[in-house]
Amino acid sequence: MKERIIDFFSDLLSVVLGIIITFTIQGMIDRAGDRKNVRSALELVRSELLTNMDDIVIMREYLEQERRSADYFLCHVSELDRCPADSIAFHSSVLFGNASISVCQDALELLKLSSLFQKAGDKLLSMKIIRAYDSCESTARFINRRLDDHKALFDRSITAQNAAQIAPAGYIDIREYLKTDFGRYAIRSVAVQASAENFTDLSDVRAAVDAIDAYLGGKRRPAPTPQSVQ
Repeated sequence: MKERIIDFFSDLLSVVLGIIITFTIQGMIDRAGDRKNVRSALELVRSELLTNMDDIVIMREYLEQERRSADYFLCHVSELDRCPADSIAFHSSVLFGNASISVCQDALELLKLSSLFQKAGDKLLSMKIIRAYDSCESTARFINRRLDDHKALFDRSITAQNAAQIAPAGYIDIREYLKTDFGRYAIRSVAVQASAENFTDLSDVRAAVDAIDAYLGGKRRPAPTPQSVQ
């Protein structure tokens, strides 16, 4: 009888240990899978934030080029006929062109929907990522608002009364445009606007990328620096 009891508890212990080992191994597998998924998601977030940063830097420089182009015309307003034709064409295309920016949040949504934020186990990292995306979104809104303001300014300067003078061939002739009071006002308004760098701070995005690099164990590629518009 004693031997049967011992055998029973021995078998029971084996079953319990087997269950514990199975769940332990499965838990290790699950955690390893979660870590892999978190790393993959963070790689996507990093790539997306860098792409957003690249786009913001390009559009920020576009706004700066608008100011430089407007200033070019103001500085040469009395001698435009002697300015190189390619310079006139370039600066005109910058001022009267159409541009806009949109930023992506697909990787952030993936993190939210898949609960990988919680599985990453780093609240500070999560906060930095969310702050970086908020910064990208607000910066894109600022850039688009300024671009829309410029377009509206130029649109208002062309009326039914002066269209034949300003745009006789269907596009704005900057020489004729600057002969009008509203034309000079519109160009001057762009030239004296504050630098876009004052309103396109990317420090939150860089901080998030650095935090992701630290989490993943090393940098991939450096954050972008402004590139001049040719």
